[in-house]
Amino acid sequence: MKNCFALCAIALAGCASQYQPKPTDDSATLKIVGNNANFFTEAYENEDCSPHKDGIRLATFSGMTKDVDNPSVGKTVQIPAGKPFVLSHYYIDARVAQNRICRVTVAFTPERGKSYQTYFQVEPDVSSCDTVVSSASGNPSVNVPSFKYGRNLCVAGENHGPVSRKATRLNWKVEWQRAPAR
Repeated sequence: MKNCFALCAIALAGCASQYQPKPTDDSATLKIVGNNANFFTEAYENEDCSPHKDGIRLATFSGMTKDVDNPSVGKTVQIPAGKPFVLSHYYIDARVAQNRICRVTVAFTPERGKSYQTYFQVEPDVSSCDTVVSSASGNPSVNVPSFKYGRNLCVAGENHGPVSRKATRLNWKVEWQRAPAR
């Protein structure tokens, strides 16, 4: 049941415009991976959450992507170089009476011809999440110099205010009542 809810949420999230950059010499490469399933990554023009002109949805995952050294895992996209690139990761764990959500927005300025990797980390208990952007050929624990957390949390093309990187839990009280006997 849990997986059914998560897959439905991700399927509905797929309605966002897919990121399709125009070929250019002024680009860099970004590989998107994470330690979990059921997350998606979006692209924005700026930290005010204006959707990227080439489309908003960079990637949607419903399976594990944590084997970062495996080139078949994750998704690789071309991104514009020489100007700030804003991306947002969004994780959802849908349950019967509780949805656990964690989101984070970051920015960095890619250099022309370079390769980068973003790694989205969600704690096992979904108490928090974080991301790092590193050089794809370098140490993943070292951020690129221009890396920073976004001013605002960008989700589905909307500005949700300041970034907290703390999980959100949506709880519903479930009451079972027996139907009267007939």
